[in-house]
Amino acid sequence: MRRVTESGIYAAAPDGTHPARLSENTMRLLVIASLIAMGAACSGGEPAPAPAPAPEAPPAPPAPVVAPAAAPVDLSTLDDAGKLAALQKIGEAVYSTGGNGGIACTTCHQPTGEGTPPAFPPLKGQKDWMGTCVHHAGLVVHGLTGEIEVGGVKYNGVMPAQGNLSDLEIAGVITFERTSWGNDFGPCFPEDVAKARTEPAPKGK
Repeated sequence: MRRVTESGIYAAAPDGTHPARLSENTMRLLVIASLIAMGAACSGGEPAPAPAPAPEAPPAPPAPVVAPAAAPVDLSTLDDAGKLAALQKIGEAVYSTGGNGGIACTTCHQPTGEGTPPAFPPLKGQKDWMGTCVHHAGLVVHGLTGEIEVGGVKYNGVMPAQGNLSDLEIAGVITFERTSWGNDFGPCFPEDVAKARTEPAPKGK
């Protein structure tokens, strides 16, 4: 056993008869151990684990790459061959994609220009139906509704008006149609489209 006196802490000898004074170092260790035990009791047990680090924010997505706008074409600076090539290039894009807010011609008339019977007529080999550049442009500007007969076959679909396209885009697409799939009907120009805008809508034949 141990007993406390004014002069220090004593521990009972093995036979219980001769108390022995504890050394000063032993006393210090006992005091430190008591303080540690008291601290653990006050804190409620083991210390709380440190909070987990916040997850890193995901990297920002890369900014979309915006293709530069195509430079406008000035047909007046080109010779006849250059004008034809420029119009065909513009027209092919409009025919395939709809251009600036239009409907792609290939949707109804097919990439081959053979149309989609019995709704949409072919463009291949149809010089008489295309007519003049002004008439052809009017079909695009004003659209066409009702039954028509092309090449001896009747068609009854709706061609939406696409006057929202620019004069250059419409001149390009009808030039593309008049010079593709074996057609050789010559180019059309923006002034033809401007004139078509002032005339009544074409009617079915």
